[in-house]
Amino acid sequence: MTAIAYDPALTTAPAVEEKTLLRLITCGSVDDGKSTLIGRLLYDSQSVLEDHLLAAGRASVRRNAEGFDLALLTDGLRAEREQGITIDVAYRYFATPRRKFILGDAPGHEQYTRNMATAASTADLALLLVDARHGLRTQTKRHARIAALLGIRTLVVTVNKMDLVGWDEGVFRRIVRDFTDFAQGLPPLTLHFIPISAFDGANVVTRTEAMPWFDGAPLLTLLETVDAHRDDAAAPFHFPVQRVLRPDQDFRGYAGQIASGVVRPGDRVLLLPSGRTS
Repeated sequence: MTAIAYDPALTTAPAVEEKTLLRLITCGSVDDGKSTLIGRLLYDSQSVLEDHLLAAGRASVRRNAEGFDLALLTDGLRAEREQGITIDVAYRYFATPRRKFILGDAPGHEQYTRNMATAASTADLALLLVDARHGLRTQTKRHARIAALLGIRTLVVTVNKMDLVGWDEGVFRRIVRDFTDFAQGLPPLTLHFIPISAFDGANVVTRTEAMPWFDGAPLLTLLETVDAHRDDAAAPFHFPVQRVLRPDQDFRGYAGQIASGVVRPGDRVLLLPSGRTS
């Protein structure tokens, strides 16, 4: 496990035909700011269509939001807009001069954990959000474990809402220490830590003067240059079961998507978390 010192000088855009594609998800506990962060990335990179901006603006007025609610740029289902939560995985595409991105906004609620697992199965990188006021929570750790189990080897631990703790360096360092200790029990990971405020854009697309003690690059610059390639075929076989199908007493099927590896008739199958084999 390594924490990388990021070089902000690596910002020269390659030729268009050399653009790479990065698949990533945002995950973490409910209300840690995942949808707002994605909205900020889309808005500040000018990747939002005008009609989407108008629709989100009208929804912000109906919800009596304080200003424009960036989270509404990703909460696409009507039920999500009305309740202010993320239910399904909302996928968004955007691009910069350096890289193309497919970004999935995974739900933070415990009852929708299987949706997060489905999104993680095809992601190269996970943006794991942590609310600076609350630190690591149960769902934060659960999502980190699922991401690691499904073959993601690059985690960007994004400490959000730093504005609500007075941009306190001590708060950020404590969360870095707590997560580093927790990650000792996970498969080998490359960890990046960035303090941000998705609400006002601090350290998301541009650096902020509010945290002079942080000398790393902003989040988007990191995402443009990070090496997060995954070789799914060479990895161990992982098949997250999203649903058990049993239309009658004679059939039981398991629905999901192969996250990595190859399976053949006769292979032994290990079931987690029970540890039973079949």
